[in-house]
Amino acid sequence: MERIWRGLGTGLGKYWWAVLGGVVVITAVLSIGASRIEFATGQDSYLNPESQAAIDNVAFQNQFGGEAIILLFTADENGGEPAIVADLFSDSNRAELARLEAELRAIPEAYAVITPLTSVTFSSNIIDGGVGTAALTHAAADDSDPAAQSLRNDDLQTTLFRLRGAGDADLGNRDWIEFLLYDNTGFVRDGTDVTGPAARDRTLRESLLSTFPDQQTAVGAVIVEGNADLDALSSATEQVLAIMAGANLDGWSVITTGSPVFLKDINDYLQGGMLTLGAAALGLMALVLLIAFPVRWRLIPLLSVIIAVGWTFSLLGFLGIDLSLVTISGLPILIGIGVDFAIQVQNRVEEEVVLDREDHPMRETLANLGPPLAAATIAAAVAFLVLQISLVPMIRDFGIMLAVGIVVILIVGIVVPTAILGIREYKARTTSLTEPTRIERAIVRLGGLPQKAVIPIIVLSVGVLVAGIALEDQFKIESDPVKWVNQDTQTVRDINTLQEETGFESTLGVLIQANNVNAQPVADLIFEFIRQAEGRADGAVANSSSMVSTLSKIINIPGATPVAPRAEDLEALIEVMPPDIRLALVTPDRTATQINLRLSAAPLDQDAILVEELAADLDARIAALDLPSDSILMVDLGPDEPAVRAVPAGLAVVGVGLLKNLSANRAVLTYLALAMAGLWLLLRHRSLTRAVLAMVPVLLAVGLSSVIVAVAGLTLSPLTTVSGPLVIATCTEFSVLILGRYLEERQRGLTPQEATDRASARTGRAFFTSALTTVFGFGVLVFSALPLLSDFGLIVTMNVAVALLSALIVMPPLLVWADTRALVGATATATESTAHGVVLADRPRPGMLVGVVGLAALALVLFLGADTEEGNASIGEFTAVAIPTTTTEPPPPTTTADPTAPPEVIDASTFSADRPEGLIDGVLWDYLTEAGADPQAATCTGTILLERFTQDELIANDLTSFSDEALVPVVDAARDCGVPDEQIDGAIEIARNG
Repeated sequence: MERIWRGLGTGLGKYWWAVLGGVVVITAVLSIGASRIEFATGQDSYLNPESQAAIDNVAFQNQFGGEAIILLFTADENGGEPAIVADLFSDSNRAELARLEAELRAIPEAYAVITPLTSVTFSSNIIDGGVGTAALTHAAADDSDPAAQSLRNDDLQTTLFRLRGAGDADLGNRDWIEFLLYDNTGFVRDGTDVTGPAARDRTLRESLLSTFPDQQTAVGAVIVEGNADLDALSSATEQVLAIMAGANLDGWSVITTGSPVFLKDINDYLQGGMLTLGAAALGLMALVLLIAFPVRWRLIPLLSVIIAVGWTFSLLGFLGIDLSLVTISGLPILIGIGVDFAIQVQNRVEEEVVLDREDHPMRETLANLGPPLAAATIAAAVAFLVLQISLVPMIRDFGIMLAVGIVVILIVGIVVPTAILGIREYKARTTSLTEPTRIERAIVRLGGLPQKAVIPIIVLSVGVLVAGIALEDQFKIESDPVKWVNQDTQTVRDINTLQEETGFESTLGVLIQANNVNAQPVADLIFEFIRQAEGRADGAVANSSSMVSTLSKIINIPGATPVAPRAEDLEALIEVMPPDIRLALVTPDRTATQINLRLSAAPLDQDAILVEELAADLDARIAALDLPSDSILMVDLGPDEPAVRAVPAGLAVVGVGLLKNLSANRAVLTYLALAMAGLWLLLRHRSLTRAVLAMVPVLLAVGLSSVIVAVAGLTLSPLTTVSGPLVIATCTEFSVLILGRYLEERQRGLTPQEATDRASARTGRAFFTSALTTVFGFGVLVFSALPLLSDFGLIVTMNVAVALLSALIVMPPLLVWADTRALVGATATATESTAHGVVLADRPRPGMLVGVVGLAALALVLFLGADTEEGNASIGEFTAVAIPTTTTEPPPPTTTADPTAPPEVIDASTFSADRPEGLIDGVLWDYLTEAGADPQAATCTGTILLERFTQDELIANDLTSFSDEALVPVVDAARDCGVPDEQIDGAIEIARNG
């Protein structure tokens, strides 16, 4: 192996022109890979594509679109009374809303556009199409409580009289708008006349609260196409922001916010801010090299790291690894790690030229420095590859990037400095080195602890590690996504405004699947689930929107028994839905629908509890279904297949899954990396003692960093899950290099103390400079505008600083102590004048086998104990089955009979003159008596009508539309009770026109 290293050093120095030419060619070829790099922060970066959560979310977005860009409309104060929601639909504002809708729908990435105008159009369709009245009537019939029935009938009559007085079903009609927006609270009925409070003092309909939380607020949304990548999401967001910036609504302002705006900010930062941080890291390193590394051509390491980082990211393009929030943070990290190797190589070349007067300095440099550099590289790569057990794809990508990067850094860090210095030393040989500075001498003194301190150091290292493990459960992780971004941005202020004005900050979708989601058992299940969710004591669910919730809130009457809407009413509701609302709520084949829950502001750890509880509630309700074998919900289902499938989905679930996955193996990542790095060092050095000595500073660093975090009460960002392997890799590198240099000096014939003194004296400046550049490389993240990255940078920088100090302080005295007790196996093999390259491996000893078995077993236990997200993911597949129709035959058109035939004679004097309490007979009595009919004849008309036809039959025949066909049985009953035709015509005129 020594021959290879020597040959490599000779070749790199001698054929520098070919080497540098090769570097240029390789850089050009790899640039192709750089062009393939893409940025991604979609769910594939957060969740395993094969996981159930990811599959459910893909299905959910395929059917109902992706994330929603929220449009928040707020009334302007303007020094006086602010506008109210009814004012939002003035003629000019409706025209402006229609213009905005058209432009928003023209955005290629827009799946659906739902503005307040869309919502009131839907409400208008529900009322004008008779869907609402039919549902109210059915609810009255389904409510078994007589007192509740009375309340419902009374409220419905008030609604019908208000409807009569509202005039034309035209959104340009202010009275119609007010009827649509406000419920019956505060309205008083006097016969057929209804009076209510001023519009400003009215109560918004419960079914519209998701759109109009209060009188001065309205909410809309632009739903982006499902499963859109970050570029598409950002493009849609930019276009929506541009369009809404031009909104001109009289008395109203608009804020565009929501998760896509949040993600766009992150995307913009990834593609700009991280490059700025990378450039800052390079600038700081250049400054460190100029001040702290007093050698000729001191910026060579900077050139090396630029080439190495460029190659690494280019290789990512060939490997198909996208840049995410985590992988892009590797830019300053790789810069920090990468500059170290080149510094060590350049420092050693200068040493060989000036101090040892070697004729072939490049050859001697690689013969002695190459083996420990390679060993340190493999140890670091092993630590990074442990990240593959993470459940987060972008963390796994991060591990691959760092493992590839550290190997590339080794190659470039050896090749480029050796070739360039080969040119220099061939043409103008270095003749002197600068005198050691105070800082360098301080570095030497750091490793000069007395031998009596060694045992306490070992005990302290183990104790600190144990303490760090014990304190793991006390760590706090920032789980509020809003806290991950710059708090001084308009985006965060807008999110806070959204929460203040509406009571919600994010949304949670629930995917419901069945053969027909309008089937009554499914409607009942959804109804009860929504009631429970919105009624939670913790107020976690601020509101909801779905087909069932819309209709159930329409038929909900204060004081009456809550009842679920009927299946036929849900079917009718779909027919009057605006297309965009239909796209967002139900699939055309009725096999899937969504419930959109609006969540109050809460960190992800609380959302995780909420999602679990909601999912458990859904599962329990589905398990409790008792369906007959001939139910349409059982068609084509196997014996073990559920008739209904319900799963949470959407961004909230992705965020909860991300936090869960980040936390799942956080401690295991660190301890498995320790075990694997230790196992490699044991195999490479073939000595249990040497491996343990190299790992003691690492154990101290890992434990001490945990203790500092716990004692200081620092809040970790989710990214700090990768900090453990980073600390291990960095500290192991320094430990291995110090150990390698010590073994080299011992093999030259020096005593243990002489060996550590010379090693410290000759490598002090290199280690000091490397330490500073590494810390600056990591530390530049502290200045990131994203708290998610700045917190990560702070924690990792602290950990790396602890790791470096541990290696520089602990290693030298440990080596001397162990070597003087013949534990290192480092005996002199040559004199200084005939020194060979360093030999890292000791002769095999029994302890080595014990160590290998023990560490391998520990690594296996840790690996098997890691959360691997096992299990088979399933996809809901259902057969579209229509709800059986139970059509009611229209009442026979008796007026088409012979008009000369005498009508059935009914003695109206036997009926009461008091107004009936029923819905239909009571309303008919009002209309007939207002038209001049005898009260007893009016009572007779309603009673006879309900004897001939049921209330449901009359509603099914669209009685509430007052069409000629629907009124046939009413006219017949009125004539039979002796009501004159002119009074019947007058009542019809009153009903139709008020």
